[in-house]
Amino acid sequence: MKPYSEYSAEELAMERLFIRWVRFPDDLPIRTFWENWMIQHPTMNRTVQQARDLVETASDRTDDFTVEEVGTLWSRIQNSIEVLPVVEPLTTTVRTKATRGSFFRWSAGILATMLLLSLWFFLAPSSLTRQLSGPLLVHPDSTTSRQAPLSDSLATPPSYRKSIR
Repeated sequence: MKPYSEYSAEELAMERLFIRWVRFPDDLPIRTFWENWMIQHPTMNRTVQQARDLVETASDRTDDFTVEEVGTLWSRIQNSIEVLPVVEPLTTTVRTKATRGSFFRWSAGILATMLLLSLWFFLAPSSLTRQLSGPLLVHPDSTTSRQAPLSDSLATPPSYRKSIR
């Protein structure tokens, strides 16, 4: 064991075990060692506090890993990557089915509309049909009925009318 009781504050601040205790106070074995050492050497409390202040001032909080620690860390990372499950890409079948469904819905709607318009066009009496058929005349003395004659403007199509100029 090193004679830490003979160290100055600067020498103590350069000691690797002391630096580790200052920077990582949660490391139980190192913390236990230094707390027991300070109990055994109460005269070094002021030197320990000065060394502690030097370490905290000089420390930029970057961790210097040993080659062994770096190797262990990389092996843990690689093992974690190997354990990850392979993610399969999403398929677009959901979108295709939705597109087909909406296409058929739109087609059925358009077809139903066309059917209703066609039925209305062929079955509903139009105002032109009523004009062309004219009023039905029934003679009081006769049992037969006849249609009133059409006016000349309705009897011939507009393209065959003779122009009077």
